[in-house]
Amino acid sequence: MAAIASPVPAEPGPAKPGRPRDTTADDRILRAVVDELSDHGVAGFRINNVAARAKVAKRTLYSRWTERDELIIAGLNTLALDLVPPRTGSLVGDLNALYDDIADALDSPRWLIAARCSFELPDHPELYARFQRDCIDKPLAVVEDVLRDAQLRGELRAGIDRSVAAETFTGSIAGYSSHIARLRGVSAYGVRTQFLDMFLHGLRAHDPRE
Repeated sequence: MAAIASPVPAEPGPAKPGRPRDTTADDRILRAVVDELSDHGVAGFRINNVAARAKVAKRTLYSRWTERDELIIAGLNTLALDLVPPRTGSLVGDLNALYDDIADALDSPRWLIAARCSFELPDHPELYARFQRDCIDKPLAVVEDVLRDAQLRGELRAGIDRSVAAETFTGSIAGYSSHIARLRGVSAYGVRTQFLDMFLHGLRAHDPRE
């Protein structure tokens, strides 16, 4: 009697594709983070609320940001000043461009959310350190970069501390953009020409023949 051949196992077919990654989830989550910070600040920030606002499962959220602090910083980073050196070739041109970029950003209602959180963050040292690095130090570094270029071109007078000058430049624009300034009828746009004239006068290298 002939032996019965064992059936040959079928070749495995291609694996069924998994559920496609939701490419819009990141944006929805980050918008939800900003909304949660706007409503509740850092102290009242709840991941459950973010998931509900973004209409995502918490596992989706945690697959992208594993910790609460990472999520908060990611949201705050969307509010940060996204400055780049203008590279116009002159100190006047660069500072005029940066002034407008900073004033426009600080005039946005979204910046008020970051400003509110900045008052809370010193109570959360690790969060504050990351906020300082990503949302404050990086924009200041761009202004310092512009001042360094001007120094190399001989446009800055000797002895200028670029760090102090960058803090003065950005801090002044922020002050003119504050709610208190607006109550006084002052705005960054309204003082633009006068401020830049005074600031540049303090920075410029002067011709000794003058």
